[in-house]
Parts: sequence; C-alpha cells; structure tokens
Amino acid sequence: MDPSSPPSSSHPTEPEPINSFVPRPFPPPSLAAIPVEYVVNSLRRLAPQYWNNTENADCSIIYPLNNHPLDLATVADSSSTSRIPRSEVLSGSHDPSGMGRRLTAPSLNRQNVRLLMKLHIDYLSAQSTLLRALFSGASPLDLIQPATQPPPQSPQSSSRPSISASVAARLPRLLPSPPDHPIVYLPIPDPPSFPHLVWWMYFGDTATLDDALQRRVIHWEGLARNVEYLGMPEDLKRFLGRWYRSWLQSAQTGNTKEDDENDDTPRGRSHSRELSTSPH
Repeated sequence: MDPSSPPSSSHPTEPEPINSFVPRPFPPPSLAAIPVEYVVNSLRRLAPQYWNNTENADCSIIYPLNNHPLDLATVADSSSTSRIPRSEVLSGSHDPSGMGRRLTAPSLNRQNVRLLMKLHIDYLSAQSTLLRALFSGASPLDLIQPATQPPPQSPQSSSRPSISASVAARLPRLLPSPPDHPIVYLPIPDPPSFPHLVWWMYFGDTATLDDALQRRVIHWEGLARNVEYLGMPEDLKRFLGRWYRSWLQSAQTGNTKEDDENDDTPRGRSHSRELSTSPH
C-alpha cells in the first residue's frame, strides 16, 4: 500500500493497517483550566519559532490538488519569512514519515498530485474543529454531519452509517503514523487557498488573506468553502463577510460609474455587470 495515499477499499478482506498514533486532545489536560483564548494568544506569540520549522513539526498534512493549478513559487520557499508553508510534492513511492522530494516539477496541474506540509498539531487544533476532533481520536465517520448521511435502506441494513462516494471522498483520513507524528490525508475543497489559511492558523493575520484575495491569488468562494469544511472560528468567518460586503459595494459603485460612462453602449454595460457578479 502506498502510505501517502488514502486507504484503498478495493480489497475489503485485507486487515486495516494498525495505527500507533496516540490521540492528542486540545487543549491538553495540563491546560484544561486555562481559557482557550489565552492558549491561542500564546501560540500566536510563539508562532515565529514554529513557522516553517520542520525540525520540530509534530504532524503531516497531505492534500490532493485535484487538477487545481498551483504557483510553484508560492510553495517552494522554505524560509521562515515566507508566508506560505513549505510544501513537498509526493511521488508514488514516497514515505511521508521521511523527507519527501522537494517541489521542483514544472507543472502541478495534474489529478494525482499530492502535497505534504509538516506542521504543528496545536496550531491546527486551535483553529479547526475538524482537525481537533481527528487529532483527539474521533473516527472520520463521526465528523460527518447527520444531514449528509442517508437513512438505512432497510431494518436489515448494517448499523454502520452508509455514505455516498462524494461524501466519502471528502473525509479526512488518519494514515499509518508514528505514535508522536500523525499523518493526515485531507481532501480540502479548495487546495490553492489552503496554504494561506495555514498562515492564518499560526499568526491570525487576515491582512495576508486580504492581500491574496485582492491580487486574485486565491478566490473568495474557495476560501469560504475551506473555512466551512475545516470548522474554523467565527472571527475568520466575520472577516470573509466583511470582505465580501466591501467587494460588493466596490463592484456596485464601479458598475454604476461604468453605466454612466457607457449610457449609449449596451455592450459595455453588459460586460461591466458580468465582471461584477462574483468576488473571484
């Protein structure tokens, strides 16, 4: 079995690989009496010591690009000053528990490309309810909202929830891992914006997200899908709401100005409205 791929269901008679990872609740029991806000603020103060530091990373996230293009320049920089986490491209035989092949391929716009980031559990658990539950030992099936689970076909159906292929494809998977370094396969809805969200998880800096959105390096819709999928905090959702309202107001103002300038040019008005129907 390729350890960098999600477990295959093509051989149901084969035993599942034994996973030796020890669950890590957040906050840890030793900090249970301390407000979570204080823990998060402490993590952000320490973030420069951990950002892009693979030597003390204690988890790995593997995510597929799913035909999404990715700018190589944004993920190949492993310096501590880069605002994009260091990533490695996985070959078919790569063992994610070791050092992978660095990202040097000329094109990443392929269905089977997977990227690996070496990160830190506490930073991810502090900002994502989905990853927090997974690192705490929850089953991926427990992470599905009940509304996404179809009802049993009959009273004789198995007691295990039945899920569609589309839902199963979105499930995170804990791959065979060392006890102190979980390896998670994370089929994120919008791969290009995920590295930018990781920066936010460490530093809480929305200015970087705003800049990437303004330059159209990432798209609002994809970013919002990732935030919802990961179960990220309300303050990030409020940022997305403010950004959308600001964009909408700007688009409406620009559309009105364009209409005034093109009163006798219906084609120009139509083109202006077409460009302002999405925050990109």
